[in-house]
Amino acid sequence: MFCTGVVSAQSRGDTVWIPMKDKGFFGSKDIRLEATLYKPTGEGPFPVVVFNHGSTGPGSIPATQTENPWGFGLYLNKKGIALLIPMRRGRGRSEGNYTEPYDCSLNQSRYGIAYASAALDATFDFLRSQPWADMDKVVLAGQSRGGILSVIYAAENPALAKGVINFSGGWMGDGCNERAGTDINATLFREAGAKSKVPNIFLYSRGDSFYTDASIEKYSVEFKMGGGDIESRFFTVESGVNGHLLFYRYFKLWGGDTDAFLQRVGLWNGVNK
Repeated sequence: MFCTGVVSAQSRGDTVWIPMKDKGFFGSKDIRLEATLYKPTGEGPFPVVVFNHGSTGPGSIPATQTENPWGFGLYLNKKGIALLIPMRRGRGRSEGNYTEPYDCSLNQSRYGIAYASAALDATFDFLRSQPWADMDKVVLAGQSRGGILSVIYAAENPALAKGVINFSGGWMGDGCNERAGTDINATLFREAGAKSKVPNIFLYSRGDSFYTDASIEKYSVEFKMGGGDIESRFFTVESGVNGHLLFYRYFKLWGGDTDAFLQRVGLWNGVNK
């Protein structure tokens, strides 16, 4: 059950709990996913951005850490848009097991994406029950694994979202490609492009610690070759800064393009409240 009080981004949002059926080998059980909600003042219904977090990396981010990009909440609330940030199974305070493999395998990557997608199924079920959510105006967004997850989920479920904002998206780093015998991310983006029915914007930076510049350029090409509707931006950050942190540190680079994209897909009328 979600909190009903007025939320401001400065307050770091409200915690809400998303019910989910966790299906396993021995049947299913009821669990809860932790999520953070930033909702504009008023009754709504409001357009919604669902933001998907990245992975823990090689132990660099604790699985217990709750993703909460509060600045993104402030940015969207000023536009009259709600932000919901679900934590997938086993992440933050969400129940269940964190089972998103790090194997250098295309099949294991597909398994991990399917496992992660189940949390988005529960998230959309939750949103449908919320009177403040305008289900005709939903955008999927995400960073790193959350970025490519957003692209693929929208392609697999074309009626659910108006568009996708992909920040530095990829499931595995370039170091896996030789062992996998293919560029995992490029293959996944090409497959998604063949199914995608909504506009996507890909936002990346040079100097990303997980993907070379050449790989990043290939992602957009592969998605478009698959048939996807895509805009792409390739930024440059300061020397010595990990470009993978584009979403967190460089609003000044991606803010204008995101403004235009939100207008293009009908979530924003161009006027801040």
